[in-house]
Amino acid sequence: MNKKLRSILPIGTGIALIAAGAAMMIKASVPYYDRTYFAMDCPCEIKIYSKEDYTGELGDRITELDETLSAYYERSEITRLNSCGKLEKAGKDTTDIIKKSMELYQTYGGCNITIGAVTKLWDISGDPRVPSDDEIEKALESVDISNIKLDGESAELMDGAQIDLGCDAKGYALDEAKKELDKLKADAAVVSFGSSVLCYGKKPDGSSFTVGIKDPMTAEGICAEVELDECFLSTSGGYERFFEADGVTYCHIFDEKTGRPTDSDLLSVTVVGGSGILTDFLSTRIYLDGTAGLEKWLALDEASVIAIDGRGQVYCSDDIKDSVKITGDGFKLI
Repeated sequence: MNKKLRSILPIGTGIALIAAGAAMMIKASVPYYDRTYFAMDCPCEIKIYSKEDYTGELGDRITELDETLSAYYERSEITRLNSCGKLEKAGKDTTDIIKKSMELYQTYGGCNITIGAVTKLWDISGDPRVPSDDEIEKALESVDISNIKLDGESAELMDGAQIDLGCDAKGYALDEAKKELDKLKADAAVVSFGSSVLCYGKKPDGSSFTVGIKDPMTAEGICAEVELDECFLSTSGGYERFFEADGVTYCHIFDEKTGRPTDSDLLSVTVVGGSGILTDFLSTRIYLDGTAGLEKWLALDEASVIAIDGRGQVYCSDDIKDSVKITGDGFKLI
């Protein structure tokens, strides 16, 4: 559908970025195309400024990735790999994301994609329950990145390992979306999975993209805005996907050492950078560390970080601090 772009263009919902979270703020009224798909277990909203409607081509690519990498499809390659333990001829996307996830883990630690047996046990996105200690210990036996073997087109899982790409699949899909937009020669676009967003190209009026970060204390409204040029942005937090049992709240982000949901003293972490899979991975990784490890993450050269703790304190990397504006009551830029 061809429409006119108004002052604020809302982009999807999700774990961390609100409906108005990633917006193309364009002063002049200009035509754009938009379409929403359901992929990666959430709505994916595509908005493209271009002479032609490329939402179909881009949506087809995202759907292809979802059907290949999602653990929610019985025929996906990840589901078949987890079930059979080996794929003799895995597709390029499957081997590529596994390889990149392994490399990120080897560099930064924390987000181990072989944690699938643990996440399946808790089933927080389905029928959640608190497993016994014995069940958790048994599931942890398979959590080891060395249990993945890649050899050309072949992918194999050892010792009962199960892959869960929840830490970076959306980011990988956004990297592929950017490649598609480059090929289509689109002018500007926003592709949003809610918690991970691609701000693409140069807007017609030359202004920056305005991204709103969701208030993690209320899970409603925004607490901060950040002005950005073309980039990838991902946010992780435990305040929307969780369950409660016996008065205890369990979030969807797991500690690979304990096999239990993490109890981070950070409420949310937003990472901005030049790679979708990197920002997606790092937002979860930094959240796992909490405030104790925040200093080193704020000093990263390859990405910028915005983290919010339980007291409403907002910590920012020096290179992005001047672009951040606090908009929510009870929040303070540190």
